[in-house]
Amino acid sequence: MTRTPRRPSRAAAKARRTVSPEERAERLEAAREQLLEGVDKLMTADGWQQLITSRAWLRRYSLNNLIMILQQCPEATDVRPLSEWKREGYGFMRKGTHKIKIWKPCFRRTSEDENTKPTEGAETDPDKAPALSGFMLVPVVDVSQLQGDPRAAQPSPPEPIALCGDAPRGLWDGVAAQIGACGFRIERGDCGGAFGRTVFSERRVTVRDDVEPAQAAKTLTHELAHILCDHETRLATTPRHVLEVEAESVACIVAAVCGMDTLAYSVPYVAGWAADRETARTSAECVLRVADRILDRLGHAAASPVATLEDLAAAHGVPAVA
Repeated sequence: MTRTPRRPSRAAAKARRTVSPEERAERLEAAREQLLEGVDKLMTADGWQQLITSRAWLRRYSLNNLIMILQQCPEATDVRPLSEWKREGYGFMRKGTHKIKIWKPCFRRTSEDENTKPTEGAETDPDKAPALSGFMLVPVVDVSQLQGDPRAAQPSPPEPIALCGDAPRGLWDGVAAQIGACGFRIERGDCGGAFGRTVFSERRVTVRDDVEPAQAAKTLTHELAHILCDHETRLATTPRHVLEVEAESVACIVAAVCGMDTLAYSVPYVAGWAADRETARTSAECVLRVADRILDRLGHAAASPVATLEDLAAAHGVPAVA
């Protein structure tokens, strides 16, 4: 009598798939190196343009995870967990594609005495906020990696248009209200050849009066970015061209989310605009934070970033980016 071989239990199969501490450390180190390579790309014109373009469509992720996604899938436009895609009917990935790994924060509830282990059956305090204990790599999938044609169910990005004609409805008024809330008044008039100008000492923002509404709204957003990026105080310590890159990048993201693609006419194509990683990282974090703040107040809710490079460095016991 021939016995049918037993199928291994689920527990046994799971045990065989367990990653050793050494393998886990190697994967985390490889992921961190991937993140650092992505930060290096921010110092190039193409890398910065890729970040600004993607932010309009990948707004649920932090800067670090945005960099991780673009390193593994440069064409990414809509990234979600596979379980979320399955709920929308797209359950299979295309042959030859690989899941994208990003960082996910891990939290745990802390007791007053960290050195005392909780007794069995003890209840945790539901009012005590959990503390960040580290990060783990988790898989996500871009829409381009799925079988079939899921893009048909996704909203199409706006077609690039010249800065002429009408601005998106409510953009000028919404941005103007935010400028007013910061204590600045708005005027239309001569700007000495520029599209707009912010005079901090006079708390005044001026937009040229001979441009069409689309350009006027984009320029007003640029000037609001100067205010919210704290350029009034940073001007003494930060090169002017870096401040302009920040303000224009914020305006590009806001305009794109509102339905006006201005990237091709806006982002400076200057290789090496940032001299080092820290400058690129600091500016990128500032741009994404301010753009999300403006969009949130315009009614385009934004997700909050969950991790910085310093968070990741501390969680994995490695030095921060320098």
